Amino acid sequence: MHRRVCRAFGLLFVCRLLVAVSAAASNPAQVVFDTDHLVTFIQGENLEAPLVLLDDSVGEFDARLNQANREYLNGNKSLLTQIQSRLAAESVSFRLAGSSKRLLVVPERREAYAVLFEQYCRQAVAQALAATQLPDPYVAIATLREPPPPQANGSGGVTAYVVHNIADEYIEEYLFFDRQNDRTKIKIQLSNRVFTGRIGSYTSRLTFGAQSQIEFVHESYTLWQNSARNPINVLVAPVEETLHIALRTATETAIRQVLRQAPPETIEAVQPVVDEWMAVEEAMVGGLVARLMPEILGRLLKGPLQKEMAAALAQREVHAQYRYLDEGIRVVSELGVRPAIELYTSEPARFQRMIRPAEMAAAM
Repeated sequence: MHRRVCRAFGLLFVCRLLVAVSAAASNPAQVVFDTDHLVTFIQGENLEAPLVLLDDSVGEFDARLNQANREYLNGNKSLLTQIQSRLAAESVSFRLAGSSKRLLVVPERREAYAVLFEQYCRQAVAQALAATQLPDPYVAIATLREPPPPQANGSGGVTAYVVHNIADEYIEEYLFFDRQNDRTKIKIQLSNRVFTGRIGSYTSRLTFGAQSQIEFVHESYTLWQNSARNPINVLVAPVEETLHIALRTATETAIRQVLRQAPPETIEAVQPVVDEWMAVEEAMVGGLVARLMPEILGRLLKGPLQKEMAAALAQREVHAQYRYLDEGIRVVSELGVRPAIELYTSEPARFQRMIRPAEMAAAM
């Protein structure tokens, strides 16, 4: 017997793929966008369906959600009674049979917005690359309309997919059985889905090989969500994610160096190192965004969004990954865009020391 039980933990944030055009294919004529028109689209619909599967990581385990699922099962007396009756058992037990994490997206189906926002993305990215002199990482920038074809990780550059909404789903399967006779089992599937509110998403994964060899595997795509309450978050995403992609190699070099100097004894010991350097990267990217975006928005938009920009930066301060953001903005402002990039790509540890509070650096 198979039974599916779906639960959602705190909700937040046919089909064709538009012809993919490389961001570097040409320098399109600059268009000035009507701010109110763009904002109306960005703050308009907030759809949570239909969902398209983008990635399925079978075997991935989430300890926090696993504990929540177990508490749910142990506390659901009605469900346990039904299972006990079906098994004709005096008492039942259950065990985890499998887990997975899935990345789901809601495609953008408003053709007018798709065309308009793609045009904005290409121009914003082109201006950011011109200002930073960083190489164009993109194979294409396109609105996602259907599941994309499988792509080899790290081969041939990155595709930027524009989507309407992004969700994470964690799935666990449990087997229930009679404690006295476990030959007959009932399978229960729990699904925890969260619309993340992530406006931009680009992932690289650290792996350990033979002799603790450190490798990084990069996704072949980045996601840009085109809906949000604060329009700045959407308008910044193409530039911000471009900078993350361009600077990720320097971040990975720093992580690799730290782990080689102090080899971790467990996988769990790696996470604090990764978290620290992602915060450093966020500070660097945030500093560049604070310098670049006012000029980019001033060129591309007819109306100002200063209040929205300030609100977006203030919202980030409450998250641990942005703990160095203010210092990153200060350092990049003092050094300038190009010198800051040269410093981060050649001496990321030096940049880290410059943004860490003195008392924290002394404690390390």
